[in-house]
Amino acid sequence: MAPGLRPVIVLLLLLCCWHLTTAKEGKSTKKGKKGKQVVCPAQLSPEDLAQVPANTTSNILNRLMVSYDPRIRPNFQGIPVESRVNIFINSFGSIQETTMDYRVNIFLRQRWNDPRLRLPTDYKSETLTIDPKMFQCLWKPDLFFANEKNANFHDVTQDNILLFIFRNGDVLISMRLSVTLSCPLDLTLFPMDTQLCKMQLESFGYTTSDLVFMWQSDPVQMDEIALPQFDIKQEDIKYGNCTKYYQGTGYYTCVEVIFTLRRQVGFYLMGVYAPTLLIVVLSWLSFWINPDASAARVPLGILSVLSLSSESMSLASELPKVSYVKAIDIWLIACLLFGFSSLVEYAVVQVILNSPKLIEEEKAKMATKEKALKEKEGKKPPNTTNNTVNGTGGTPIHVNTLQVVETRCKKVCTSKSDLRSNDFSIVGSLPRDFELSNFDCYGKPVEVSGALKSQSKASKKPPPPKPVIPAAAKRIDLYARALFPFSFLFFNVVYWSVYL
Repeated sequence: MAPGLRPVIVLLLLLCCWHLTTAKEGKSTKKGKKGKQVVCPAQLSPEDLAQVPANTTSNILNRLMVSYDPRIRPNFQGIPVESRVNIFINSFGSIQETTMDYRVNIFLRQRWNDPRLRLPTDYKSETLTIDPKMFQCLWKPDLFFANEKNANFHDVTQDNILLFIFRNGDVLISMRLSVTLSCPLDLTLFPMDTQLCKMQLESFGYTTSDLVFMWQSDPVQMDEIALPQFDIKQEDIKYGNCTKYYQGTGYYTCVEVIFTLRRQVGFYLMGVYAPTLLIVVLSWLSFWINPDASAARVPLGILSVLSLSSESMSLASELPKVSYVKAIDIWLIACLLFGFSSLVEYAVVQVILNSPKLIEEEKAKMATKEKALKEKEGKKPPNTTNNTVNGTGGTPIHVNTLQVVETRCKKVCTSKSDLRSNDFSIVGSLPRDFELSNFDCYGKPVEVSGALKSQSKASKKPPPPKPVIPAAAKRIDLYARALFPFSFLFFNVVYWSVYL
């Protein structure tokens, strides 16, 4: 090894050692801060106790706690300890359907009697407020939440714990907790459902012969709470006893509170029911479109079906995958069936449109109608009243008019044949009531040349033939216009009468 590398290696080793030492000190500091040990009066030496001035609160507390053993419950081998429980709900979170749980922030209060903590007569006050750190020096009920998923204490800025000792030895402890509790949901009536969510408080290690939980006179207190999807009211809260038996260990005390949560359906009316209803109505517009307009009807039906399918999938992703049918599932399936049925209806119409047999029958009916119409028109007498006076077949109407302007007419018009020969130079000199007809200025009939007639006929393009639509296709659309809306209306009446 080169002599110049030795100092560098030594320096690196020293840096590594310093880094490891600093890391260990940091960890030990954090551990000490998190789990800081509290020195109870029972652990103090007689010299330390003697340094506390007499007739002080510290001295009274030391006298109470110097012989106190938190490992033994009050009334040991005697009557069970009665712990009265009370809850104040600070905030209530909405139910999560996917995980079937809810989160609450509460003040949990417990009060029990410990004869070992009766205040001496020389203490003038009725209560003694103790530092929350002394919480570890006392015996306390081993309460836990039976249906809890996650929970945590609050320690900002100090541990959120309140501790009172009363003159008769009652101990009151109040702590702030945030608890996530499971709530099995029954979504059969979703979103018109009402859920019952429990909070169970149970003893973990003490049987009913050692510890009994009971509710206080006002068990659950809360201010007015507004939830985004649910209504919760104080009068709907129920209380009960849920003492449980475990084989091999015995009975364990348990009390429960049941919250009644009624879902508000407004969000789903605006976000699910109204849009899907409009999509179904939109699919019916195809019944009023011409049956041979497949370019308009087919996209309309496919768009309706795809929109309803997309709505169903997006809603299913927000709900737990349960095996039973929910109320909103019935609605979406019905809407999807109505949209799909409108598409099937046009498929039936299209089959009829392309049926050669039905087309030939329709053509035969049309030919029969045209033949009957021509026969009816052939039986009518010719109309000759248009060009004669009073329709008597005598002097033409133009003669009376032309008699007044006979001199002028002679100058400007020799006969109507001038106009027929495209000579329009005299049109401006004709009387206003002069009508072009098959008569000249003097009422004599004028024959129109065949060349002009043939030219006018040749210049006109024959109209395209109209598609033959069988009457059965039109009849199906006509029935669908009434059948689909009335069926959907009947479904709505039944649906809302059952689920509301």
